[in-house]
Amino acid sequence: MSTFSFLFIFAVVAFLLFASCFQPTIAAPPPIQRQMEIIEATIEGGSIPTVDPAACYDTQSSALIFHVYDTLVFFDGEHLDRYLPQLATSWSSVENVPPILDPDTGLTFKWTYYFKIRTGVQWHNTAFGNLTPADVEYTIERGMVMEAGDNPQWMFYEPLLNGAAADYVDGVELNLSLTSDIVFAGTAIDHAVESNSTHVWFNLVFDGAYAPFMQILCQSWSSILCQAWCNSLGRVSWDGNWGDYTGWVAYHHPATPPLDNPTPAMMGTGPFAFGNLDNALHYWDVNRFADYWRGWGSAPNYGVGWPAFGGSKPAGYIDRYKVTWAYDWNARKTKFLNGEVDFCSVPTQYKNDIIGQPNIRVISPLPSLSVGVLHYQFDIRTTSPYGPIYEYGIIGEAGVPRDFFGNASYGIYIRKAFSYCVDFPAYLSTTFLGEAIQPPTALISTLPYYNASIPKYTFNTTKAIELFHMWPGLWDTGFTIKLLHNIGSLARPTVCQMLAAAVSSLNPKFHVSALGLDWQSFMLASSGKQLPVFAVGWLADYPDAHNFAYPYYHSHGTYAARQGYSDPVMDDLIDQGIRTPDGPARGAIYSAVQQRALDICPSLGLYSAIGRHYEKSWINGWYYNPTHLYQGVYAGNLWKWYYTPHAQLDSVTNTTANLLPYDVNYDGKTNMVDIGTAAASFGAIYGPPMSAKWIYRCDFNNDRKIDMKDIGEVAKNFGKTSTKWTPPP
Repeated sequence: MSTFSFLFIFAVVAFLLFASCFQPTIAAPPPIQRQMEIIEATIEGGSIPTVDPAACYDTQSSALIFHVYDTLVFFDGEHLDRYLPQLATSWSSVENVPPILDPDTGLTFKWTYYFKIRTGVQWHNTAFGNLTPADVEYTIERGMVMEAGDNPQWMFYEPLLNGAAADYVDGVELNLSLTSDIVFAGTAIDHAVESNSTHVWFNLVFDGAYAPFMQILCQSWSSILCQAWCNSLGRVSWDGNWGDYTGWVAYHHPATPPLDNPTPAMMGTGPFAFGNLDNALHYWDVNRFADYWRGWGSAPNYGVGWPAFGGSKPAGYIDRYKVTWAYDWNARKTKFLNGEVDFCSVPTQYKNDIIGQPNIRVISPLPSLSVGVLHYQFDIRTTSPYGPIYEYGIIGEAGVPRDFFGNASYGIYIRKAFSYCVDFPAYLSTTFLGEAIQPPTALISTLPYYNASIPKYTFNTTKAIELFHMWPGLWDTGFTIKLLHNIGSLARPTVCQMLAAAVSSLNPKFHVSALGLDWQSFMLASSGKQLPVFAVGWLADYPDAHNFAYPYYHSHGTYAARQGYSDPVMDDLIDQGIRTPDGPARGAIYSAVQQRALDICPSLGLYSAIGRHYEKSWINGWYYNPTHLYQGVYAGNLWKWYYTPHAQLDSVTNTTANLLPYDVNYDGKTNMVDIGTAAASFGAIYGPPMSAKWIYRCDFNNDRKIDMKDIGEVAKNFGKTSTKWTPPP
């Protein structure tokens, strides 16, 4: 910030300090229900696919895993590029000059990250003692060994071994039926992650420091397990013993992750211990771990030391957190309004049922790092229960060929024909009430290198009919196909139903229908290549264009691999993109990625929505990080209490979740520190692209930029005090 800007801000603030602020009379709030328990009602069908961190690659599973386990580091509140120590107390990274040659594999380690591991961290099951650096090494290596299900392990293989999986290391395809390749891959995994009595370190084959590496370590797939506990379960699972580097492959790609088979098993160091996962009653819960290493307060009454305010005193952090997916929207709404649940998933279509209701806080707009996409399966399994599915190239009115979308000669026409049958203006206006945009590809506008000049698919049935005629005989023969989505979400079934109706209307021999599955079944079927067409969303693993380009368009990416889509030209572009420093050259690469994605059309960008968060006004401690659970809840720092007048600020212009409005740093008073914090973020915008200095709490008027209006709001409340919030040490 320039000297002039600072003096200008200071002058305005000095003036505003003398402004009066009208304070309306507010009715007393209702009594707090379930003082020591928080219940979240999420969308129906929100079952948990896995409790195994190594296999977890969905938000429903992550929500549970985050509460039971800890990671080495964690995002600092709303910040995307600042980290707090967790199981690691300190860390550093160094470029290895010259690179370190590994004599056993011939790989060169070009960069190394070091982490000092916290001592005295107790496992939930005290019989297993305390965390050790060896547990951390085992956890990361275990995930890379297993690659269970639809997994996130590519995010370790890429920086550590310049690869994508155990059979693709340093740009070389391996054959894991050959002993030599098995030994090479096992040795490479082992040497990439090392530990001693105090530290863990990661050796990177990747060229450079790999910018997203710290962000990857903040997420659920980096949750640390106890090696002795895993081995005590008696399940078919890798025990961490490398031996001669041949035995590990027997545990590669298990049909079911070991911690799910035969029953869910969880045990970590996190703030809560695993309670129940009941798919029949549609809920899971966790219970406070009294000996959590951060500390909770004075036992046995964890409210001791919490000062009274306004005649009331909180009981302290909660004892139990429960998430249920048992209720449809009408039931959720009723329970939310009457206080039976504390957090509620509210479909955008029904936001006006909630906004303005008493004792409910709505926080918006929340900048989105997510996208909804329609995926075309290039090679549908003939055993799919969503058929009939014929062999390659065979058309028939009752089904589709397995290469309906992937046929080398005609598949591109079918993909584009379907894409021209989505009425985007109608879809976005009815489903999101205009609070979403249509992205031309899977790369979204809230990230750098989004190219707004890339054209979008439009609703054009004339063009679609022309394209359907490109497959010889198809127009006269017809086809039958199902479009799959997960139940609970309204955005995905709506687009599937609209698309089905539009394509079916073109030709009486075209039979297209939409079908919903529960989340667990949907995930298993999609990873098994059983879904001909499926709509699903993607939440950023880390806030970089690579995290959208790679999963969708690289042949080793999550969705591209699941779809059977592969394009060497696209692979090369994406590989260049992650290795190119930020700047115009990198931007040009991602523009080329977006243009090629539009031309080839392996999938169709559907929506990137603006988010809202809904909570009861007695909730305190929630904050928003767009890469962390996406509007989800981390209950480890939540409690219930009315901070008057903040608890009664129920309008959508309320952007904080603790203490006084405009008390940016939660120290119990609105002063020059708060003004200074807002001033330091002056000029920040939420995107596109999102400013590095963006602090969500400072955007008081929700206009997606931090400016003099926000600083003025702090100044008008200057001098007000509340009770200071003291988080656990």
